Amino acid sequence: MKRILILTLVFSGLFSWAQQRHLSILNTPYKAPIIYQTKAIQTSAVVDSADIIWYEDFREGLDGNNSSTNPAWSTQGSDNDVWEYDTDGSNGDYSSDFTIESESAANGWMIFDADKSNAGIPVSSYSERRGQLTSPYIDLTNDSNVTLSFEHAYRWCCSNNHELIVSINDGTGWENSTNFQVNELGNVNDASGTVKVDIIITEIAALKDSVQIRFDWANNQQTASHYFWMIDDVKISKTQAYSSNLLTSNKVCVSDYFGITSYRVMPLEQVSSTAYFFGGIVENIGYNTLDSLRIIAEIESEDYTSQSIGTSLISSERDTLFVNTGFTPTTVGNFTSTILAKDDDNNVLTDTLNQSFEITEYVYARDNGNNVTNFGRYPLNADGTRQYGNVFDIYTSTSLYGITLRLDERTTPNAEGTVRINTVDPFSGDISFLTESQTLSLGSITEEWFNVTFNPPIMLDAGQIVLATLYSSYNNTDTVYISTSGTNPYNGESLVQDIDGIQDGVSPGTWLYSTTSPCIRLNFDPQLEGINAINEQIKSYPLNIYPNPNNGNFNIQIFSKENNALTLKVCNLIGQEVFVEELTFTNSYSKNLNLSHLDKGIYTVSISENDTTVNVKMITIQ
Repeated sequence: MKRILILTLVFSGLFSWAQQRHLSILNTPYKAPIIYQTKAIQTSAVVDSADIIWYEDFREGLDGNNSSTNPAWSTQGSDNDVWEYDTDGSNGDYSSDFTIESESAANGWMIFDADKSNAGIPVSSYSERRGQLTSPYIDLTNDSNVTLSFEHAYRWCCSNNHELIVSINDGTGWENSTNFQVNELGNVNDASGTVKVDIIITEIAALKDSVQIRFDWANNQQTASHYFWMIDDVKISKTQAYSSNLLTSNKVCVSDYFGITSYRVMPLEQVSSTAYFFGGIVENIGYNTLDSLRIIAEIESEDYTSQSIGTSLISSERDTLFVNTGFTPTTVGNFTSTILAKDDDNNVLTDTLNQSFEITEYVYARDNGNNVTNFGRYPLNADGTRQYGNVFDIYTSTSLYGITLRLDERTTPNAEGTVRINTVDPFSGDISFLTESQTLSLGSITEEWFNVTFNPPIMLDAGQIVLATLYSSYNNTDTVYISTSGTNPYNGESLVQDIDGIQDGVSPGTWLYSTTSPCIRLNFDPQLEGINAINEQIKSYPLNIYPNPNNGNFNIQIFSKENNALTLKVCNLIGQEVFVEELTFTNSYSKNLNLSHLDKGIYTVSISENDTTVNVKMITIQ
């Protein structure tokens, strides 16, 4: 969800297993581009020798097929033993079984394996590493337009973000070299997948005879203790007149009232009132300008095709494009959109990428838990009290019957917590408490996924934004670990509250956004079974409010079959009471309220019995 939340301060877990990055919702974050590129020389005064000028596929590891006097590339840095030949992916003590999907992966690739360099000691004692890989000299005296390309994959841990750097020495020494950052900061402990990188290096290296390339894990700093950086198929090629890349297609989003947001799983009832839009980052890697470059998305099974507005990109420029017409599913199921980019003049056509999503009958999820077996984990109360969860836009008024969660097996036997439902003001981003479950014995739960049910259900209105969280207080003994899965592409979709303010520079109660989704889902199934979160003895009183939205003048109706003594309250989103009335009635109660003197915004209307809130609705005063 892209709303007026403004985001920056880094909140990274101090644990080597935190597996996500948290940022404050206070300021705008600086997010470096993946690659800093200089503009290409747009000339062809000299005829280039070949399309591929120089190629290293790491056949036989470091002893590749380059033509230098000494074909073995050099390893440098204090950890020079961690660059090694590997055909099976990272094999360290704390690694996944990830394998690079490069062009020549069958004959091997190079890997910086921080795990393996720390082998033989406990994971908690791993040392942070650094390392470099430097090419032999490359002769480009006959080549006037040149592009460096390679394929790489990376993952690291645990609280540090660091830069993966490629440096180009034009023959005048490394102190004068030009550097390019080739990773996206913010994805701590998240596998990148195989990424293709193209950098036009004409201004730096063209027509020179002693060019070197250096790949630097962690920008010559000791910041990575776990996982790997893999690289393969390093090429220097003739820069084409027209060429482009579709760098990523993870730009599937849903429109909301204030921007865009992403969901991996949506209930059909909710998605029917909105639409999925598809996009990607496109890059011009040729030396001529591309006119009318477009993203094109297609779901063949649904006879859906849409494209973006054409954009003009000069050499080395990139842009994010979205299709003009969204896709609204009409049935439940799994859907896959193919996404590519091309220009109107048919000069370029990118590879086709896929983006999948799921439509269900009742489940609403941001996490990717349906598609993985290896979950991350986050300790809610290991060193302080926190609540952590996901933000959900409500597009159609509905009844929330429960929350579906997944805990990590490390949750201790006596750990406890509660499920909380909060609301988010879509205009200001203010977060307010709505309701909370009874205390749950989380350490005794054995199911991988379990349900916490609400009886009576919680009524949610169209236009409302809710934040469902798991809360656990610090007791210095027991710890709740919530499972995590998937990375959020948009700020403010998953939030964690540092209730004690234990993070440096963070005030108590500060909400921070997380780049990783906790496994906390809304569930609208009226037949849902699970842990009953609300006392079954509490009565449910149907509450009707109309019109909504309104100008402050609206009607309230409450229905019951018996005599009632209730309290009616209207509060703003910071919990201040703006109207209170004690009610005594039989069967039904109806009242017109005129609160037009109030500021525009979102308000809660609640009824309570014996100091227990039994029903809550949101209203919008326009």
